[in-house]
Amino acid sequence: MNFHCLFLWTREAVCLLIKKKFKINLSKWTVGRYLKKWGFTCQKPARRAIEQDPQAIEKWFKVEYPAIQNMARKENATIYWGDEMGLRLDHNVGRTYGIK
Repeated sequence: MNFHCLFLWTREAVCLLIKKKFKINLSKWTVGRYLKKWGFTCQKPARRAIEQDPQAIEKWFKVEYPAIQNMARKENATIYWGDEMGLRLDHNVGRTYGIK
């Protein structure tokens, strides 16, 4: 399993990482207790980037994206949306672990 493809650090994902790196089998409940002891809490990731620039986004949608649409139309192509994590923009991302 490629751990760079995991979207969230769930207890299950941490179990798999521990098993791969250290050849130790732990239950998700044990991993959860360790994470809590080490100061990690269950968190919901932010729905938008802090670095987001509203003016740049507006320009992209008004100027650059129409050019992309025209090119796709000319080439009879389909435009697919994705981000650096491979999640859909409207995907319910759930929860992951992070330090308090």
